[in-house]
Amino acid sequence: MGGTASRNLVLAAIIVIIVIAAAYFFVFRGEEAAPAEETTTPAAPPAEETTPEETATPAKEETPTPAPTPTPTKTPTPTPTETPTPAKPAGPQAMIIETSQAVVVVGPVGAQVPTFDAKGKQVIVVKFDVDEKATKPLEESTAFVDTSPSFYRNEYADALILAARKIADPFIREQLYEAIYKLSNEELPLFWLGQYKVVFNYWSWVQGRYYHPTLGERFDLLTEDPNAPVEKIGIADYVNDANTYVIVTFGWPDTLDPAANYETFGWLLFHNTGSTLLTFWKDDTKNLIPELAVAWASNADATEFYFVIRGGVKAYDPWNDKVYDVSAIDVLFTIWRIARLQLDPSWMITEFVDVNNSQVLTEEEFNEMLAQGGIYASYGDFSGEVKSLDELLKVFGYEGETAGVVKIKLYYPYAPILSIFADPFTMVIPMKYLFDNVDELKGKYEEALEASEYGKNPKAWEQYIGTGANEPTHVFLHSNPISTGPYYFKDIKEKSYIILEYNPYYWGKDLWMKLYGQEKPQHERVIFVINDDANARIQFLLSGKADTGAIPLDRLEDIRGKKYPGTDFEVIVEERGLSPTIVFIVPNAMKEPFNNKLVRQALMYAIPFKEIQEVVYAGYIERLFGVLPAGFPGHNDDLVTKYEFNLQKAMELIRQSGIDPTKYSIKIWYNKGNTQREKIAALLQTTWGQLGFKVTVEALEWPTLLEKTERGEFDVWIVGWAPDYIDPDNYAGPLMYGGTKFAILDYTVVASAAEAQAFFQG
Repeated sequence: MGGTASRNLVLAAIIVIIVIAAAYFFVFRGEEAAPAEETTTPAAPPAEETTPEETATPAKEETPTPAPTPTPTKTPTPTPTETPTPAKPAGPQAMIIETSQAVVVVGPVGAQVPTFDAKGKQVIVVKFDVDEKATKPLEESTAFVDTSPSFYRNEYADALILAARKIADPFIREQLYEAIYKLSNEELPLFWLGQYKVVFNYWSWVQGRYYHPTLGERFDLLTEDPNAPVEKIGIADYVNDANTYVIVTFGWPDTLDPAANYETFGWLLFHNTGSTLLTFWKDDTKNLIPELAVAWASNADATEFYFVIRGGVKAYDPWNDKVYDVSAIDVLFTIWRIARLQLDPSWMITEFVDVNNSQVLTEEEFNEMLAQGGIYASYGDFSGEVKSLDELLKVFGYEGETAGVVKIKLYYPYAPILSIFADPFTMVIPMKYLFDNVDELKGKYEEALEASEYGKNPKAWEQYIGTGANEPTHVFLHSNPISTGPYYFKDIKEKSYIILEYNPYYWGKDLWMKLYGQEKPQHERVIFVINDDANARIQFLLSGKADTGAIPLDRLEDIRGKKYPGTDFEVIVEERGLSPTIVFIVPNAMKEPFNNKLVRQALMYAIPFKEIQEVVYAGYIERLFGVLPAGFPGHNDDLVTKYEFNLQKAMELIRQSGIDPTKYSIKIWYNKGNTQREKIAALLQTTWGQLGFKVTVEALEWPTLLEKTERGEFDVWIVGWAPDYIDPDNYAGPLMYGGTKFAILDYTVVASAAEAQAFFQG
């Protein structure tokens, strides 16, 4: 596509998608930034829910047994008095899914389309041809990287998910997501439990709490009453006072390498210790603002983005008390390395970004490109073509020094891509820091720069950086994080505490001057105190040793309104509406009996939803019936089965499935310290046991749980999901896409079954 008119159409489509998603979602507000209570927490990922409690990453499975392909249509079995139903034509069948405003037809090339009545609705047709060679076998896949957390693979669903990802038209996209939501409800690749309400707990001396669904809070933006009490916390000589923010929580970050971390605890840490290209201000979910990129623009069809990098940025290595300059080369290296490692969050780069055809430009090279035309910016009140670097910088109101330009090449236009570059897992890591400290790379920094032609040919870095969990730079960063953000890691004692100190080399100290009149924030340090015992966390909070805590939802009334002795300070419990964070149960769909849809449906009917909602979560959760939370395009509960606890129905489905439940043992895992999930597991042990299964329950440490489940070494586990970015694809993709690769994936809009049939034959 080319020209101003085409560019405007593309930008308009992209903007509409973002606005719709954000508008649907804008009502969500509130919660805890850190693992502060079993319902919210550390944030994103952290992308993911993703925190020691609502985790963000997840599972894998065991012996491969592909999930049965869904039946394209449902034909009643004829009774003796009925005329027999004609046999279906030989060959593959298309699936028909009716949504609120369309009929979605999906199937392989050459599929037979059953007769249907479109009822005057648009007919959206998606056809595909599976690329068997490119599709990784399930038993060799990794959850959340190559396949879904349950190792469920369904080529029909996968085709819909990838089509919705690549289509820009908001109407078609929403109808496809309704079809995906409907499939997720019927097929049950995961057992959907609920969508959290946002709940904060904190002492009233804390001020400025806010909720962002993907980033969590920045602790340098929170303040405290200067009269806040002073309490020793039992770690060295540290105290909780007005200049220290203390969070009592449970669990432990999966890794301190951002490129591999996919859970909220880690993302919260990186949001406070790192800098990304772009970011959001506090709880704003619509307007991206500059961070390390001081300006950005794209070509007409939004397949190439250009980021002008902030000059003068220093990264602080606290382990050697050393600083590193940050430039465009470090930005590209960071993004390239995420893709290269192929670890948990890498799909958000590898799916959309052609890293080997991305490159670093000098300001002069970019200026020459701008002068040739065809580069457009949209920021604030400006939307249009820019013809020089000076003009672009004026659009963003930036007057400082710059450190090069990064060109990011996309495989296809993708509306949420800028939001991905705001995710904490993309925090910039200086290339030289790794080459200075990783034994295998020492002395090779200049060589690696020259090999890549200083960022013009990033593929050359493959001879220095490997893949997988044992890759040397990953092993090093796992325990040696560096800082480009407002805080750095001062001290870490695994499974005991994490201490962050304000970063004296932070590039954004001007903000602190505006807020506090000094080159440091009020919170000079942040301390995470780790305790897996909920009762101990409650007492720690009530003693004033912590400012906030990970308190189970069913225990919030135990802390609400409690006073600090001799003062008017009290514990606040504050509800702020619905969160996009969801919780669900993960069955291993590659293993028997979970590879049988009727068994999955039976187990769903054997979940005591009301008790989980009202007792386990004390009403701080709303029921969820599919992969998309309320507030996102595609969520439509009028289209789906609203499962309720019904053991009789469950027993009937078990009989229909043909299995003998007494021959199966099910082990349910949850993360240690998460009392809500512990209670859910105990309830399932009882109700699933009543179906005849032998059910046991086991708690695992958070990193261990993630490691085992991502490899598929599980029967069932309980987990949550917080969005990486605000788009329905960030639920359908990570939670339901099974990893099918397609040689052909195409769509069209027609008016009848006959036209749909012609499309499949064409």
